Amino acid sequence: MDFLDPNNRFPLPPIPGANESPLENFSVIGQAAQISPAQPATLEKSIVEKLQDIITLGRKLSDNNKKPSKEALVQKIRQIRFLLCSFFGKDTAIVKNADLFVKEANTKGLSTDQFVQILSDVEFFLDFIGKTGASPLSCQVSQVSRVPSTKNVFVIHGHDELNTRRLTELLQNHFKLNPIAMLSKPGMSRPLIEKFEDEAQSCSFAFGLFTPDDEIVNAANRYKQARPNVIYEVGWFIGRLGKHRVALLLKQGTNIHSDLDGVSRIPFSDNVEDKFLDIQKELKAAKIIS
Repeated sequence: MDFLDPNNRFPLPPIPGANESPLENFSVIGQAAQISPAQPATLEKSIVEKLQDIITLGRKLSDNNKKPSKEALVQKIRQIRFLLCSFFGKDTAIVKNADLFVKEANTKGLSTDQFVQILSDVEFFLDFIGKTGASPLSCQVSQVSRVPSTKNVFVIHGHDELNTRRLTELLQNHFKLNPIAMLSKPGMSRPLIEKFEDEAQSCSFAFGLFTPDDEIVNAANRYKQARPNVIYEVGWFIGRLGKHRVALLLKQGTNIHSDLDGVSRIPFSDNVEDKFLDIQKELKAAKIIS
């Protein structure tokens, strides 16, 4: 019977040259330790690294043209749940949510889109941990929200309805995206800010259509700028999605605030459709289209 395993379920392999005498066995073990070359220690991957590996494999699984099997999706969700439980403990909210996903995967099954959304949630969580750990501050001043895994693109606009419709049709017909513009949405008796946020929160990218709608006159000069709602909504999306997921379409003759420096700008003269290639470039850079 082995001391480390009282039930002798996992007996150690016999040592060459060992016999029944305890003293002689100690001698043989000592000699074996002296002549055996040192083996380099293999470092086990951290929980974060393991989660990153699962996300990579899950992406490959979902990117395949063939729909992943229910068993394959369940296996990946179980692996994610196990690692999250190891990290946080079984009674935490994030693990309880993972339990619900495992249950749903086992019963009704998960669609590919649902599986991709779970991967995105975990990826966002890992990115947040990485940024927080790299920051000298224990609490960052600002952190963008999780980007929805949708094809919804918000079109921020003022009074130029013609170019608004041109842009929405371009996004829908050429890029196969789902453009959302407030001019096409019913009010449903909601306050404007509530209506905007309800529609905007599902979007993964935003175009701000800056057109010379308002004339500003002050002691120094006279100029034209976009409507206040355009400036507000662009700022809202920058705070929510980050600058790299917002692009400004700047019509000739429109003044723009210096506060928006650093956000991609696409100047155009009259017809926004003339900037098809620039719009395509922005969508590819944000991985909205491939």
